[in-house]
This record gives sequence, C-alpha cells and structure tokens, in this order.
Amino acid sequence: MKFASKKNNQKNSSKNDERYRELDNLVQEGNGSGLGGGSCLGKCAHVFKLIFKEIKDNIFIYILSIIYLSVSVMNTIFAKRTLNKIGNYSFVTSETHNFICMIMFFIVYSLFGNKKGNSKERHRSFNLQFFAISMLDACSVILAFIGLTRTTGNIQSFVLQLSIPINMFLLLFNIKDIG
Repeated sequence: MKFASKKNNQKNSSKNDERYRELDNLVQEGNGSGLGGGSCLGKCAHVFKLIFKEIKDNIFIYILSIIYLSVSVMNTIFAKRTLNKIGNYSFVTSETHNFICMIMFFIVYSLFGNKKGNSKERHRSFNLQFFAISMLDACSVILAFIGLTRTTGNIQSFVLQLSIPINMFLLLFNIKDIG
C-alpha cells in the first residue's frame, strides 16, 4: 500500500516538474550566457524576459482575475447609491457575484480543462462538477441568510463578502478533484 502511494507521489512530482522545466532552462541559459557576472542591464533584461514568459503563459487567468476585482470594486463603490434604490442589496450582490463566478470558472475550465480523453467522458465529468458547484452556491446563499438574521452592520457585509472567496476556493478544489 505504501509502495503504491510512493509511486503515485513520484508521478505527481514529475508532472509538477515538467511544468517548470522550461523556465528552469531559461534560467540556466541566462547563467550560461554570461549574465551571472554581466551588466545590470543584462540581468534586468533576463528577469523581464522570465516575467513576460510567465505572464504570456497565464494571460487568461490574469485577465479573469482583473475582471473579477474590477466588478468587486465597482460594487463596493456604488454600494450606498444602490442601497437607497434596492432594499435587498445583499441578496442581489451575492447572486451577481455567484453568477460571475460561475461564468469565470466555466471559462477557466473550458480553456485549461482536461483535453485528453473522449468528449463523452469530459462532458459527464463536467456535469458532476456543475452539480457540485450549484450545491456549493445554494449552501453559500443559505448560510448567508442565516448570517443575516444573527449579525448586523459592518460585520454582516464583511461575512457576505468573505463568503465569495471561500466559495471560489472550494470550487477550485472541486474542479481539480473531479476533473
């Protein structure tokens, strides 16, 4: 039993190592080309080359994160104006954020999801994930309403805003485990 788990750990570590092998090669090329004792400008150029490569590889995740942060900031800025117009602002905000989170995770899953295997297998797995995401969404709304009856003021808005990143964190683990 322990032998099988060690073998699985070795396979997982080799997968993780493959992801960073190309960046390691870039670092070694930089050290081998004389940048180790070279000019400050050469070192800066090499660092910016590594940063640009990392950003280029993960551009979609950065764009989706910026969109999510801008929506969160917009909701925070216009909270008082909206509160005067809509009395049930916390429910509207929670459902809007959950809708945006669902769209973001669907985009991330379809872009970076498991591309191997046949389409039926991927589709069945995605249906399980979508069901689990819906259950987590429903649980977060129910817990938020329970919290509304027990807390007031700033603590209430803090708890409601805290449930969003916790929900996203659990959804990310859900997508990794089932997929």
